[in-house]
Amino acid sequence: MFTKLKQHPVLVFLLKTLCYFIVLLALVYLYGYYGAGQAPFIYNEF
Repeated sequence: MFTKLKQHPVLVFLLKTLCYFIVLLALVYLYGYYGAGQAPFIYNEF
């Protein structure tokens, strides 16, 4: 059963698209968490 599903091109495309979308959302979330140029800087007081 799973071998037929793995060979179905539309299903493979949708699963790959979903995986890439999840990775992209994670990257956008992490970018927004620190903000542009607002990463913690150790030497602020020097």
